[in-house]
Amino acid sequence: MASDLSLTVTAGHVLREMFCQFTTNLNALRTSDDPEVVHQARVGWRRLRSALRLFKPALAVDAVPSWQALQPMLTFLGELRDLDVALTDTLPPLADAYTAGDAQRTDAWQAMTQALLQAANLQRKSVRYALHEPTVGATLLAATQWLEQLSAQTRPVDAGIEGKVFLQGWARRRLVRLHEQLKLAGKDRSSPEGQHRVRILAKRMRYGIEAMRTLLPKRRTKRWYQQAASLQTSLGASRDVMQAGVLAAKLEADRGLVEFLRGVAVGQTRLG
Repeated sequence: MASDLSLTVTAGHVLREMFCQFTTNLNALRTSDDPEVVHQARVGWRRLRSALRLFKPALAVDAVPSWQALQPMLTFLGELRDLDVALTDTLPPLADAYTAGDAQRTDAWQAMTQALLQAANLQRKSVRYALHEPTVGATLLAATQWLEQLSAQTRPVDAGIEGKVFLQGWARRRLVRLHEQLKLAGKDRSSPEGQHRVRILAKRMRYGIEAMRTLLPKRRTKRWYQQAASLQTSLGASRDVMQAGVLAAKLEADRGLVEFLRGVAVGQTRLG
């Protein structure tokens, strides 16, 4: 990323790459059942939203497209991801610990797994149905046109930012501010709400570093990136087990199995 580009043009280049990740995987989702496609679509969306926050000083507020029409589809996508994570990542390593060779527990586990699989298949159909909504297509088209215009702009900077933007200094200030927010949030991880905020800020930290990596000091950036990734992983593991328990309860899985999942989640939270 060249440091002599204006902030506005830089924002356009970065946002377009993230939007492309989002839309490419949405398109693949129309025919693919691969959970990784769902994951990458969600990552692309989160990266895009984080970058919109990061580059807010460069963006004319009245020109940014409304994303409201995407919300139902994004909700379905998130629910599908929760089911996929439970089925492919969270539950398989816990199966032996719960069943322990007990036939009744094995039957309960298999029944839960089958119910989750059926729910995921239905949810995937809901996502695909939502993707065909005309308003979704219109929103994605409007966003594409906006990003193309943004990337093509040659004016130095937006109003309120004086002269030629020195991108390295700007990028460092933005990331320092985000790191301070993450440190402050990390002091209150005793509640689910506090843990959720830390996870969100850790993701924003990671995505911000990935977007501006070439403009940031390498040693400090590497350390901050590792810290953010570690926080996200540790808090995400307990959240995923807890969510699997919520899904199992909704599908009326065996009560003992649900309590087992809740216990594992609580234990991981304490260890984290």
